[in-house]
Amino acid sequence: MTYRGSGVKGFAKGRAFVVKEGEGRNPFEDIPEGSILVSKNISLADSVFVDFKRVVGMVTEEPDADGQVCTLASGLGIPAVSGIESCTKNIVTGDRLLIRNLDVLVNPDLIEVNEFEELRRNSDRQLSLDI
Repeated sequence: MTYRGSGVKGFAKGRAFVVKEGEGRNPFEDIPEGSILVSKNISLADSVFVDFKRVVGMVTEEPDADGQVCTLASGLGIPAVSGIESCTKNIVTGDRLLIRNLDVLVNPDLIEVNEFEELRRNSDRQLSLDI
């Protein structure tokens, strides 16, 4: 399943960590290393509770109208895709996710993973050109 949104382009591969509203005192606790954070929204106020050393990407359900998700992602150097309708219902913690520019692939097959790796390699080569 592939979703398209808006946000900060980039490449990330990891397991989903889905945060739902009303889940305890700090719903961002215990984020495993290499996670893609999936939430209804992530505000700058929420960011103090998130261990971003463990997060490789972000996916949010609400559009990023005020730019807070993009600001966080840009500052951290990670991709973020916003405006993915019902992502907190359709994605569960532990799902394999790929962020490919502004697309989110959920539980991709081998062909999609190989295409992702090829695009990421080509992107890395372009960034490393000595101009």
